[in-house]
Amino acid sequence: MTANAKQVDDGWHIEGSGVYFTNYGHGQPGEITNQIMLGYDPDTGSSAVKIVTPKGPRADKGPTTVLAVDDDGRSHLLREGRLQPNKISGFIKDHFEELTGLRPSPLTVDGADSERRYYVVASLSSDPKTILTQTAAFANACMQARSLADGRTSPGPDPIGNRKRPTYGADEKGSIVTYEVTGGLKEVVKLQGYVYEEIKKIIGVDLTKPAEGGYCVDGMIGPANLLIEIKTGTSAQCIYEAVGQLLLYPRLTSIKTCPAQALLIPESPTLNPKLSAAVTNLGILIFTYGVKQGKNKPNIVLSRAFVERCLEYCPK
Repeated sequence: MTANAKQVDDGWHIEGSGVYFTNYGHGQPGEITNQIMLGYDPDTGSSAVKIVTPKGPRADKGPTTVLAVDDDGRSHLLREGRLQPNKISGFIKDHFEELTGLRPSPLTVDGADSERRYYVVASLSSDPKTILTQTAAFANACMQARSLADGRTSPGPDPIGNRKRPTYGADEKGSIVTYEVTGGLKEVVKLQGYVYEEIKKIIGVDLTKPAEGGYCVDGMIGPANLLIEIKTGTSAQCIYEAVGQLLLYPRLTSIKTCPAQALLIPESPTLNPKLSAAVTNLGILIFTYGVKQGKNKPNIVLSRAFVERCLEYCPK
């Protein structure tokens, strides 16, 4: 692991995966002894999953990490589908498979099927690069499980049925702010707030802004299962940012479904057709709004197609 990862501070980074790991304070800096923290988060001091070196044959009891050999004689590192509570999430076991998307590997111990559910961390008979890649994938799957479990910090057997209450950001408000600049005054219109207010007029209380850990979506309509990202421009940079937010926010906030994703942009200037095709190929819906000059503020005109989609309530 350490020979094929990049050393950073007191740990290592697995290039291409985003996974950072440490020795969990066991051993000197720059070495791994018998414990490793995968997916370590320096801000919380917690990690996605801890791997501890197995201490020899223990029947079907003992540590959650085991070494196994398949029918072809290849060695594998397995870990039980169990994540202990930490500052990222609560206890996860019953829904480990569902939350990680991983599949358990059948394990025979002393001629009998194990009563525990184990998952492959890495195939140790593979080359070092493959081992590192597999280990990183396992760590990211565990972090995904913790994220989908909504970050509960108190222990509990059911991370799905006993989730914490979702948190929400405040409704946005449009405004026109005047600044003093060299040679006079500059007026800045906070257009996104006006767009949000117009959607709120139509949708009402069903339009919310799920938020968690410093991340907050532009808009979510629960009954329509629709996640909305509002942009005030159509430049490539605006679209790059919007796509990233739409793809990541469901895993970073307290959204509990897999919502449809909608990008709401001004009708002028028109979106580059290559960008439009690329975005729609990702399954993201693109809608527009018009901006007309009002007496004291801009008037926002939402497209009919957007309004109809917002009012499209999914069946129970």
